[in-house]
Amino acid sequence: MGGLVSWAGIGGAGSLRIGWARRSLRGRRLEVSHVADFGAEARRRLGQNVRRARRYRGKSLDELAGLIGRSKSWLSKVENGLLPLDKRSDIARIAQVLDVSASDLEGEPTSTIPRVQRHGDIMRLRDVLLDTALSDPPDTRARSLGELSADWEGPILAARQAADHATLGRVLPEIVAELHVHVATGDEGERAQALRLLVDACTAATFLLKNNGQADLAWIAADRARQAAELLDDPVWTGAATFAQAHCRFSAAMTRALRGAERVADALEPHLRRDRLTHEVYGMLRLSSALARSVNGDHDAARTQADEAQRVAERVGEHADSWQWFGPNNVATWRTLLAVEAGEPREALHHAGRVRETGFVSKGRRSALHIEKARAHALLGQVRESVDELRMAERLSAPRLHNNPLARELVATQLERDRRAAGGRELRGLAYRMGVI
Repeated sequence: MGGLVSWAGIGGAGSLRIGWARRSLRGRRLEVSHVADFGAEARRRLGQNVRRARRYRGKSLDELAGLIGRSKSWLSKVENGLLPLDKRSDIARIAQVLDVSASDLEGEPTSTIPRVQRHGDIMRLRDVLLDTALSDPPDTRARSLGELSADWEGPILAARQAADHATLGRVLPEIVAELHVHVATGDEGERAQALRLLVDACTAATFLLKNNGQADLAWIAADRARQAAELLDDPVWTGAATFAQAHCRFSAAMTRALRGAERVADALEPHLRRDRLTHEVYGMLRLSSALARSVNGDHDAARTQADEAQRVAERVGEHADSWQWFGPNNVATWRTLLAVEAGEPREALHHAGRVRETGFVSKGRRSALHIEKARAHALLGQVRESVDELRMAERLSAPRLHNNPLARELVATQLERDRRAAGGRELRGLAYRMGVI
């Protein structure tokens, strides 16, 4: 009798374990299917936006496909969520032909409240930008320009290098506000110094806001940099402000400043006998010009612009305090992006291999490098390598990754394309943190 009870107990437990396992496997299949659905949903959303804009403009599939240089079949698959729209050039071309914003096609909602507070509270920066003007400073006590410059070149530079959004969200509002006071009340020399520092501070604010999903506020910060540069009437600072304006929005949007970066670089070129800053601003404008050319599909001209930036970078070398991190490492990072946009993933990984990350002080730019490497690996069908690069990008600068529309599209696509990877903890965790699932 005892034996029978014993075997019955084992059988019952075994039946329970088998039943649990079946339910677990069913749950796993449902989980993977659920994750994959989100990838499809992301593509459907973008495709639906394209279809809606096309119909609003009264264009047929044939007509739009012809205007953007793609087949009717390709466009139909995009609109039906069967193909990802994952190149800046395609997004920009569709937006241009349909006379809509690339951001409208992406359809990403924005909010003045940060999605993740630990990445930095930017609410105070919003208040400063909306409540001040160069001729109407805030009612606050301003530290001396010497103190502000020391902060900018010391702890603020360190926070920018570390992509420390929490610190930047805390200190940038105050320095921007205090510089407005000096612009409005200082003598001629103090005013010029404050304006130069304000261009840099507003440029830093532009990227902080953009990388935290605040495109409208980023545009306001970049426009404030432009206003300051106009008062300086100096080609170097005009170029610096143009760079901020060119990149305050997702590059596929092709802002007027991005389209005009080449012209501004041409105007700055005769002044290259000046200091290192001039070369760095000029180099970043050439890289911006290369991106604009690439988005327009002119990859040969993009290489020419990048070649010029590389020539200048090799002349000035690598410096921890370089303007917008210009130098050989950053040029190689940009060339990685340009090669991905040209559909040349092996060339992209070749350029990426030239970056010496131990000498690349900007965690934000290193994060951007890993995003482009992830895209290159994805083009080669290397899912695991792509996910590894995305996770590295997140460790270096989570906001930059989480708010990059191409990275979000890539993660959504990876989730659906490779169900095996979709069941992986790393990719699902990354997708969850990015709000893809």
